[in-house]
Amino acid sequence: MSWNDWVKNSLINCTDHGHSYMNVLTDGAIVGFDGAVWARTDGIDIKPDECKKLEELFKQSENNTPSIMVGGKKYQVTHYEPNAFVYLKIKEGGATIAKTNKAFVVGIYSTAKKYKTGEGKELPQSVGMCNTVVENLAATLKGMNY
Repeated sequence: MSWNDWVKNSLINCTDHGHSYMNVLTDGAIVGFDGAVWARTDGIDIKPDECKKLEELFKQSENNTPSIMVGGKKYQVTHYEPNAFVYLKIKEGGATIAKTNKAFVVGIYSTAKKYKTGEGKELPQSVGMCNTVVENLAATLKGMNY
């Protein structure tokens, strides 16, 4: 599977516990620690300097960073686990970033947008779904030594 397939099939659209979901996130990306973009959706462009700031944030033993830029947008840091993940908030949405062995997995959601369940039900994109799909993909990639 290509890196773009991972973003498309594990972040934007996904299956969880036998249930299918479409457009769970607005945007997603997998970006190496060096700032090289492995894969991304069209709506997010993470710059190498943003990756450097993310790496610095993940190295902190406690969060001393109130906000961070991701894809050119300023997000408020709402929760942080050293060397694992960071949850971010912005008006009408937010993001989850998880650290793997070699990259960051980034998911962005907008509460103004809806995702669709396999049963055809439409629900607002949410922090919970964002956290779940980003953390699941990060765990999978870690298990494959990425």
